[in-house]
Amino acid sequence: MEEQKRLFELVKLRISKWHRLSDVIEELLGLSSDSVYRRIRGETELSFSELKKICDKFNISMDEVFDNNHRQGVKFQYIPINSLDQESYINHMQQMLYILNALKPYPDKEIIYTARSIPFYHLVMCNELAYLNLYTWNNALNRTKMSYDVFCNNLDKERILSVYNQIKDAFMSIPSKEIWTVQTIGVTLRLLEYYFMTGVFVKKDTVLFLLNQLSELMDTVYQYAENGYKGYEQKIPFSMYNCSVDLDNNSMMAKKGNQLSLNIRLYMFHFIETNNEILCNATLKWNNYLIYKSSLISGETSAKQRHRFFESAKNKIEELVNKIKKR
Repeated sequence: MEEQKRLFELVKLRISKWHRLSDVIEELLGLSSDSVYRRIRGETELSFSELKKICDKFNISMDEVFDNNHRQGVKFQYIPINSLDQESYINHMQQMLYILNALKPYPDKEIIYTARSIPFYHLVMCNELAYLNLYTWNNALNRTKMSYDVFCNNLDKERILSVYNQIKDAFMSIPSKEIWTVQTIGVTLRLLEYYFMTGVFVKKDTVLFLLNQLSELMDTVYQYAENGYKGYEQKIPFSMYNCSVDLDNNSMMAKKGNQLSLNIRLYMFHFIETNNEILCNATLKWNNYLIYKSSLISGETSAKQRHRFFESAKNKIEELVNKIKKR
């Protein structure tokens, strides 16, 4: 019955700390409280149908139940998105929101983000920049000839912005460490320049507006770094590092107490997530190495390094602004 006990431990990791395991299983299986407790304690064996219901409900694989962490395979959760369906995109954003909200009840929580490009929860503070990411993803997969301006006009902005605002609020409530490089902002700048040169923007003013948003976003992140916290009432801890090592991808390590989960970003929007202990601990060790190889650019003692980092970013934005104005 050790595997059965492990199953219920895995379920515990997937439910809110405000819900009781016994209540969740009782509702799912339609059993009495006493029957549920016997199964949780391992005194009564789960039937195959009960096991399937639990695994389907909480996306648990047999590898996890039988504790195959020491095998080479790692189980990831992946939710596909239909790039032609706005409802699919909104559901995807809500999944991202769910991951953040699941951390909020824990007093000992933290996000560690390796930023090959600007983290999305910063971009949602600038709506049109967030739309640019959505446009890029949609355009790459569907090869549409639609301009950015027309694409934005067809969006269900009311619903999308509602989720964006919730993601922003959730991010602002969770302590975070971010590892950037001098190339992090370059991903967005190269995208804007390429789209401008290929006529994606109907008007020059559109790309200049987006560059202005990017500049204002850098001012906001600079303020977080200078303060060492985000927000003004709660003052949630915020640490930022300039890393000398190139980053391979965007990844988010979520810590709630001694529990870890890893979210790895794939081609713009898609992501895969895992709770595999070996991979999560190895990634945490790598993140700590990256921090060791980085310069702290947040807090009172990092003024010179911080100013140099953000001045470089702002200069790159200004260079592109001037280049576009001359055309």
